[in-house]
Amino acid sequence: MERIGVDPAGIRIMLDKQFHYNFKVEQLTPAQANVIKQELLSAGGEAAISRGSASCRIPFTDAILSGTLKQFKILIEKLKTQPFGLDQAARDIAGALENILKKELCVKRRKDGAFWTFGRRTVIMGVLNVTPDSFYDGGKFLNADEAVSRGLEMIKDGADWIDIGGQSSRPGALPVTLEEELKRVVPVVEALAKKGVTVSVDTTKAEVARQAFKAGAEIINDISAFEADPDMARVCAEAGAPVVLMHMRGTPETMQKDVHYDDLTSEVFNYLSGRVAYAKSCGIDPESIIIDPGIGFGKSAEGNLELIKNLAEFKTLGRPVLVGLSRKSFISAVTGNATAPAERLSGTLAAGAVAVQNGAHILRVHDVKEAREAATIADALKASRADNGSV
Repeated sequence: MERIGVDPAGIRIMLDKQFHYNFKVEQLTPAQANVIKQELLSAGGEAAISRGSASCRIPFTDAILSGTLKQFKILIEKLKTQPFGLDQAARDIAGALENILKKELCVKRRKDGAFWTFGRRTVIMGVLNVTPDSFYDGGKFLNADEAVSRGLEMIKDGADWIDIGGQSSRPGALPVTLEEELKRVVPVVEALAKKGVTVSVDTTKAEVARQAFKAGAEIINDISAFEADPDMARVCAEAGAPVVLMHMRGTPETMQKDVHYDDLTSEVFNYLSGRVAYAKSCGIDPESIIIDPGIGFGKSAEGNLELIKNLAEFKTLGRPVLVGLSRKSFISAVTGNATAPAERLSGTLAAGAVAVQNGAHILRVHDVKEAREAATIADALKASRADNGSV
């Protein structure tokens, strides 16, 4: 509009009419659904609800709400004065809109209280497994000195963080003892932290987290989202640490036994929403939370593709999204080649670039240099799209 000479005041008036959004609202009563539909229709939008809502023959319905930013702002104001608990729906829709419109998100650092900013440049998290049985690099870095050298190499290649794991989470992996995990992880954390490296620790054990913080770790990456160890949330809250909360159904040992979902994206979204709320209730700073949909953790190949495609839906949670898809088996399933993890680099880079385009803020990868280059291109394309007025 600026390029064709539209008056600045006119641009401000028209801007809210330029962008169209769709929201799914779940478990509305027929009374709530009917009011929302009528109010959104009157504002010029649309709401799709179950046909049984009109006659109130069903107990609940989901709704797909469609409209411009201006139309949703009108709806929000109207719902604030309506009965049936619709004032809460107004707050929920307003919060979702606010999160969608954010160009950048922040995560508070543990050590100095400063903030990392996410949104313009993809953060690369380098994977450093100090395990004998991880699916790709298991056994390569069991020696602490070799692990530290590998971590520094990844920083040189462009990693922003190094994620150290002392217990494999590959499908079918068995747990290790606390003592063994501490022996593997803590010396490497301490050595890298002393060299100024930002270290996250991939663990579900509160005591590993506690000792990792003492050694200099900044972030805890908990694939159980605080479910495996009841003390984990408290330990992280007391440390003021950023946390990654991931979706996984079951445990690494059992997670691939049942990969059926009625609505995968919705179930993952609702799970992460609940775990974010739980983390907040335990004293975790809302600005210390990162979410991870758990690619490869209890999902089929088709399910993994669905989540990558639908990453933008997680924007309404208002937290940075981490995606870990590096060299995972769904890549072979998609290409039709029964390749080993060592041969999945090109598929990893393609999937990672699409994930960035669709809303990933952090990529957890084995191949840092290549992932950094691919993410840089994806970031540039996103910036170009934003400059052209798209969201």
